[in-house]
Amino acid sequence: MRKLTILIILLIVGYMVGIWTFLLFPQILIAGGMKALMLYIAISAVFAAVPYYSLETTKRSRYFFFEYLTKVSKAPSIGISLLMFIIIGASLILYYSSLSITSIVGKGNTLYVALAVVLSLLLSSLILFRAKEKSVVLMGWFAILFLIFTLISWYIIRNFALSVAEKAVPVQFALETLTGNIKSTHLSITFPLVIKIILLAFLGLGLGFGFYIVFGTFLPEETDSRALIGAGYILQLLIGVLATYIVVYSLAVSFPGTAMLYGHATINEATGYIVKIAAALTEIKSMQAKTVLYLLMISVYLAGMTTFIPLIETAGHIISESMQSSRNKAISVALIGVFAVSLILTSRYLRTLFLALFFSFLGIMVAVETLPLILSGNILSKQAKIYSSVVGVCGLLVGISIIVRTLSLGAWEKLGIVAGIVLLVPLLLNSVLIKTRP
Repeated sequence: MRKLTILIILLIVGYMVGIWTFLLFPQILIAGGMKALMLYIAISAVFAAVPYYSLETTKRSRYFFFEYLTKVSKAPSIGISLLMFIIIGASLILYYSSLSITSIVGKGNTLYVALAVVLSLLLSSLILFRAKEKSVVLMGWFAILFLIFTLISWYIIRNFALSVAEKAVPVQFALETLTGNIKSTHLSITFPLVIKIILLAFLGLGLGFGFYIVFGTFLPEETDSRALIGAGYILQLLIGVLATYIVVYSLAVSFPGTAMLYGHATINEATGYIVKIAAALTEIKSMQAKTVLYLLMISVYLAGMTTFIPLIETAGHIISESMQSSRNKAISVALIGVFAVSLILTSRYLRTLFLALFFSFLGIMVAVETLPLILSGNILSKQAKIYSSVVGVCGLLVGISIIVRTLSLGAWEKLGIVAGIVLLVPLLLNSVLIKTRP
C-alpha cells in the first residue's frame, strides 16, 4: 500500500508538472522575481483544495464519474464539456511535446512534427493498452523517469552554461541578469502578470480537466487524499523552480543579448522559443551544446507526456461511461480525436486559434470543474462547497478578463473565442441529457 501511495504521488506530480511548467514558470519568475514566486505559492496553495475535494467526492461516494454527475450533481453535461476541453488541452500538449523532439534534429516542419505526433501516440497507446489495470503503477514509474531526467538535465545544463559564461562576457551578463531577476524582491507585479500567475496555478495543479474527480473513483478508501495533493503540490513547486533554471541557463547560452525578453513574451511567443532555443544550440558547434539540446528537449517532451497520458486515461474513462463502451475502445476514440486536432495544429493560424481558445477558457473550465463539488449533496461539507464556489468564481472572473483581452487581438484569436463557446453548449442542454440517462 505504501509503495502504491508513493507511485500515485509521483503520478500526480507528473500530471501537475507539464509542458506549461517549462514554458510559463520561467516567465513569471523572470518578470516578477521572488514576489511572483510567493504570489504563485499563495494562490496555488489556495486552489490546491479543489483537487483534494475532487478526489474525496468520488472516493467517498464510490460512484463512477458520470454516475456521480447524474445521480448526485444532476449535471451530466459537465462531463461532456470537460471531455472536449481535455481533447483540446491534450492535443496542444502532444503537439508541443512532439515539436520539442523534432527540434533536436532541426526539423520543425509539418511532416516531421506529424510523424513525431504519430510516434508519441503509439508510445501512449502502448502504455495505456498494455498496462490496463496497472496503468497507475506504470505512469508512476514514467513520472520517476521524468524526475530523474530533469535533475540530470539541470546539473549538466547548469555546468555547461557556467563554463560558457567564463569565456563569453555576454553569456555571463545574461546569466547574472536573469538569475538576478529571479532572486529580486523589487520587481513590480502588474495585472497581466497576476493573471498569468493564476493561469499557471491552474495548470500547475492540473485544474480544468476533471482529472481528480475521475481519479478519485479508483482510490482505496484508506488513501489520504490530503497527503497525495500536499506532497504532489510541494514536489511540483520544486520542479517548477528547477525547470526555471534549466530554461534560464539555456536562454543565456542561446540568446545572451535578448534573453530577458522571454519574461515579457506572450504565451504564443513563449511556445515559439522551443524551436528558437534548439536552433541556437545547434549553431554552437560543440558536443556539450548538443548534449544540452538533447537534455532540454527530452525534458520538455517527458514533461508533456507525463501530463498527456493521464489526460487520455481521464478522457477514456469519461467516454467509456457516457457511451457504455470498453476502456480500450474509449481510449482509442480519445486518441483519434487528439490525433485529428494535433494535425490541425500544424497550421500556424489554427494553432493561434486553439491557443487563444485554451487559455481564454481555462479559467471558465476550472469554474465548470468546481460545479460537481458545489452540487455534491451530503458528500462534502458546507464549508467545502463555499470554498469551491469561491475558486469557481475566481476562475470565471479570470476567464472573462482574458476573453475581453483576447477580443482586442487579431482575427484568429477572436475566432478562438467564438470556437470556445462550443465548450459551454452542453451545459445549456443539461436537462435533455438528464432525460436520456438511465
